[in-house]
Amino acid sequence: MITPFFNINQDEEFIFIEVKISHVRFSAQNIEMVVQNELFVFSMTPYYLRLRLPFSCVDDERAHAEFDSKSESVKIKIPKEIKGQDFPDLDLTGKLLARVDEKKVEKGPLIEELDVDNVMSTGEGNNSPGVTEGEKFDWEITQQEAQDPEIQVTSIKYGFNNQYDQIINISSSNGNDINELGDSENTSATDRILERLIKENVKFDLEYYAADYIMEKYPSEDDDKMFKELITWSNPVSKKFLKWYQAQQKLPQEEREKIMGVDFTKEEQEKMIALPRKSYLIEDSYRPQLLTLLISLLFAYHFELRETEGDHNTESAWTIGKLTPQICFLDSQILVPSVSDDNILRATVITSIRRALSYPLHRNFNLISKVWEDVYYNLRGGKRLVLKSLLDIKELFRFHDVYYVYDKIWMEDLCAWLISDDLSEGMIRTLAHDLKNEYLTVSKTDITFEKLEEGTEDEFVAINLQEIEEMAEDLFRAYQNN
Repeated sequence: MITPFFNINQDEEFIFIEVKISHVRFSAQNIEMVVQNELFVFSMTPYYLRLRLPFSCVDDERAHAEFDSKSESVKIKIPKEIKGQDFPDLDLTGKLLARVDEKKVEKGPLIEELDVDNVMSTGEGNNSPGVTEGEKFDWEITQQEAQDPEIQVTSIKYGFNNQYDQIINISSSNGNDINELGDSENTSATDRILERLIKENVKFDLEYYAADYIMEKYPSEDDDKMFKELITWSNPVSKKFLKWYQAQQKLPQEEREKIMGVDFTKEEQEKMIALPRKSYLIEDSYRPQLLTLLISLLFAYHFELRETEGDHNTESAWTIGKLTPQICFLDSQILVPSVSDDNILRATVITSIRRALSYPLHRNFNLISKVWEDVYYNLRGGKRLVLKSLLDIKELFRFHDVYYVYDKIWMEDLCAWLISDDLSEGMIRTLAHDLKNEYLTVSKTDITFEKLEEGTEDEFVAINLQEIEEMAEDLFRAYQNN
């Protein structure tokens, strides 16, 4: 059966559902509709739609359905059980697809249901496990007992909730140059971190960074890069949030909206409908890794947007993949030597900065600072604004003939998880504020790279951005004086 494209709206008394049934001959006798409390079912071969609404509706004489030949759709009207009751999240079409109620228990084996129907709670995630609004995230990196290196690891997992394997090496043999692991299927989680740190140090080009620093601070007409335009570029995602926020500030406190409204395009709704229908059982110890994955992806996405001034190109997926350590190194733990307190959120910020100074065309700290502002505003816009960004990233990978594997192991599940009640609006807001507190306190002296000391073969010295910039200033002044 085919899940049809549909739109859903409401007024005080009714729920309005428009079901698209293109390329079939309409017959009223072939339509079956069921309204049973929160459950709505529409069936007309080969289309089948089952929705779980937030609250109950009734099937009485006021219910009505008619076929619109111009739009090739069935327009349905069903009455609310309680007149005036507001049905939340009707724009999250993927969330409305009917699901079997799953009761999660605190003890006992964790079982994940795959490709099942499931129902989401009607609240904003207050009954779901994890952090709710008002609580604080614990960003301390979870420690696990180290495994004896002599013991042969038989199963290496990666991707969302560590549920995938035997995928990346296949794409690597087909030219996957995002992947940087030498042996993706047999590298342990700890070794992924070590390999990433070594290769980041090797890839960072001190002279490249120094040159970009001078071009940004002392621009001239002869420069081959214009940083001012990129730094002052107005990100449409940030603009959308700031416009809404400023409008809310002009209203009395009691009239302000708590959640920013976001309109999804038809294409975005179709993408949500196509997401996997799973129930995710996420252990509390793994939850911070998913949140930092979200941060890493949004940073990479907004860096790419700012660098291209909003126009994706053939290199967009590569840029996002290279800047996201969970993609190019399958590294979800995100450890860096300079974070002594094992704060995974701060480590994520530093790692993102390190990679943004090593891989893209433009490598500048002030440019990166503007990207972090974009990420913050994206998160402050709430789940829907974040979802729009993730759906855009998802398509960049999905349409690529090699990089599609990252849609499979990360993006599909992440988008579906974001829609679920397991991640509340309050948690997204807390994440935004926690992130801002971290990136505003990261200085240039916190960003260090280990480089081979001149005149030696195996002696490494740590150098930070502040030191590089001071050397660049000295060389620039000497050049100016000649």
